[in-house]
Amino acid sequence: MSYGCAQEDLEFARGIARNDPACVTAFFNAYHHGVYRYMLCLTNNVEDAEDLTQDSILKAKSRIRSYRGESGLKTWVHRVAFHTFTHWNRKQHPRARLSPHLRSGEESYGQVDATQSLLSALAQINPALAQPLVLYEINSFSVDEIARVLEIPVGTVKSRLSAARERLKQILGENHVESR
Repeated sequence: MSYGCAQEDLEFARGIARNDPACVTAFFNAYHHGVYRYMLCLTNNVEDAEDLTQDSILKAKSRIRSYRGESGLKTWVHRVAFHTFTHWNRKQHPRARLSPHLRSGEESYGQVDATQSLLSALAQINPALAQPLVLYEINSFSVDEIARVLEIPVGTVKSRLSAARERLKQILGENHVESR
């Protein structure tokens, strides 16, 4: 099943709301990997990313009736994920973080071409800068989609992308940072 335009997304959402098994499975398959990549880059922790991905997908499914088609379903799901992350992040107490052990061959991470150094660098960047960068560079969102997910102006997205790239250059060195 391929979904993308507003009408197709609305029909897909209705199928999910009806608990149509094919739609629910397609929903999970379509959005799980992207939300996981997003969460992994934001948390720099495999277990937290897995938990937040599961929470995000379940919340999106349970709230699917509120989807009105004003943006693409992918954007809407990532907005739910963003809110899940920010809520979780506010509740966290400072704690020691172990670097994620990226399991080669792990299906949920198999398509991500990110190195440990990039994940570590992203963890050093203010989340307000890292979030748009992850959505743009890793999840291939447009600037407009990012603005809708993060609920900020397009100009703010552009300035945060620029600032995040500059910060990555400082952390990783000039030769390691390229934008798509």
